[in-house]
Amino acid sequence: MNLATLNPRVWLELAAVAILATAGWYGYNWIYDRGAASVQARWDAETKDEAIQSAKVAVAALTTTQTLITDFASQRSTTNAQISSLNNTVAAAVAGLRNRPARDSAGGVPSNPATGSALGATGADLLRQDSEFLVGEGARADKLRLQLIECQGKYNTVYDALNPKH
Repeated sequence: MNLATLNPRVWLELAAVAILATAGWYGYNWIYDRGAASVQARWDAETKDEAIQSAKVAVAALTTTQTLITDFASQRSTTNAQISSLNNTVAAAVAGLRNRPARDSAGGVPSNPATGSALGATGADLLRQDSEFLVGEGARADKLRLQLIECQGKYNTVYDALNPKH
């Protein structure tokens, strides 16, 4: 088939098809690029908003953490002061127990236990070692009580910081 012998109308139709195909191709790419730019702009805006929100949350978390650290240090110093006072009281009590009779070398009661009218469980007639043991156990229990109070205070502080609407 000889292309030169084609009807000019066919040539005109072929040219129109080529122009339309080219225009369609460029139009599609132009719309695609514009749509891609729009999607990218929305994506960038969302990413920026997320970054701003993330930064706000991080600052709030850092502020809360610093506040908690300060509160914890205050609670720890209060507990340490109370334990120090307790230790001084225990040391004074143990020093006062030095006047009590001690166990004999056999580890039993003294050979001449004090006899008197003090009946009951006041502890007034306890031997020095027994009294020191009981004072020490009482002090240990008080230290545990103070540490429990501190722990509960820290827990409540954290709970209040993380759940402001409870």
